[in-house]
Amino acid sequence: MGEQIMEQTVYHTKTAPTKGERIGAWAGAALILLTAFAVAFGLHPHYRLIGVGIAAFAVVPLIWKRTWWWACSLVLLGLVVLLWAFGPAGYRYTSLLPLLAIVLVLVFRFAGRGVKIGASVLAALGLVALLLVEAPIIAAANRENETEADYVIVLGAAVYGETPSISLRSRMDRAVEYLAAHPSAKVVASGGQGEGEDISEAECMRRYFLRNGIDESRILLEAHSTSTMENLTFSRTVIENDGGSAEHVAVVSSGYHLYRAKAMAASLGMQAVGLAGADGYPLYMTGMYIREALGVVKLWLFGTWEREACLSSVYAIAAR
Repeated sequence: MGEQIMEQTVYHTKTAPTKGERIGAWAGAALILLTAFAVAFGLHPHYRLIGVGIAAFAVVPLIWKRTWWWACSLVLLGLVVLLWAFGPAGYRYTSLLPLLAIVLVLVFRFAGRGVKIGASVLAALGLVALLLVEAPIIAAANRENETEADYVIVLGAAVYGETPSISLRSRMDRAVEYLAAHPSAKVVASGGQGEGEDISEAECMRRYFLRNGIDESRILLEAHSTSTMENLTFSRTVIENDGGSAEHVAVVSSGYHLYRAKAMAASLGMQAVGLAGADGYPLYMTGMYIREALGVVKLWLFGTWEREACLSSVYAIAAR
């Protein structure tokens, strides 16, 4: 009888929350509510990512010392929601990393030995494959050899209403720098109008170049493209219609994008020099490098088909 009482006492001692845990739980709950209120009713959009991140980490005191793996999983899930719901494409691809971590935490908590070994092997193979694809992407991003080119093609990126995204602004800044150093060069602003864009990416660039002292006679517009292959294919036509040659051009894009852009240009008979815009936030860039790896795999598998489809689009536009 005494042993049973002792076992019950030990059991309750292990599971009953301490005063510190209760305080932490109430503090965590209050922080989540306050952050949710701030996000909903007045926190500036630029800081919502931070606010939701604080709320996600506030989950930890609510369940600490109960089951560590639930704490890890919930925090990671909060990070996934944070990156997916409030961030642009780069952050969404970054969310794949905590999502993968959740799967591994649950596998190693619940699965049998065979499943754990299989998951470890798959994770290792996936990492090796990712590194093999990323190697040429990273090499191209860090290798810039600026030479004289008569035409500079600036590849479009997102426009929010009429405001350029950080990626597009960095590309335009790099183009302005190049055009200032090469006053005889012309620029092709390449990019159509996508969802959430009140003007085409090409028009957004044209306005930016004019504000930064680039004469309008040096600016050519290509406002039909919706992909990188279309950017380059349609820009080549614009250059040829201007009486120039697209055999040797400079291509301005984000560093992570230069390998694929130059490979596509080469498939179109264009020798392209890559010019990289400044990098964005590390968390964002992580996602963009993940996204670009998928784009490179697609290029390796379907590049020829995509090129032919774009050439067909050129003929269709010319026939209008």
